[in-house]
Amino acid sequence: MIVGFALAVGALSSAAALYGHYRVLPSWLTGPRICRLEHGGCAVLFRSPRAKLLGVPNALLGLMLYAAIAAGRILGWPAALLAAMTAPAVAMSAFLGYSLLANRRECRICWAGHLANAVLFVALLRQA
Repeated sequence: MIVGFALAVGALSSAAALYGHYRVLPSWLTGPRICRLEHGGCAVLFRSPRAKLLGVPNALLGLMLYAAIAAGRILGWPAALLAAMTAPAVAMSAFLGYSLLANRRECRICWAGHLANAVLFVALLRQA
């Protein structure tokens, strides 16, 4: 149940972030202070060089990861394999979370995704 909830939160936050990569998000999704920045904060958060890995938006990678984990759960893949698949996302979340804190940026969507990654990793490790 907790894995399913974390997958849903992660997928929704990734979908919103991917939308923010191309369009302006409403302020309640990012945060009141970040919204005063250029293009509602989306340009700062979702269109920066840190918002991509090898040219692919992090949000798209997140959607792919959550889909793969959901498929793995349905197909009965070992929890240890699913946790291992989540480990790079947790590392990226740690880096991006630190970047948010260091630059004093708000991002409700980002924190929801980072928290979902951490919960997924711990929950899957416990099941392994």
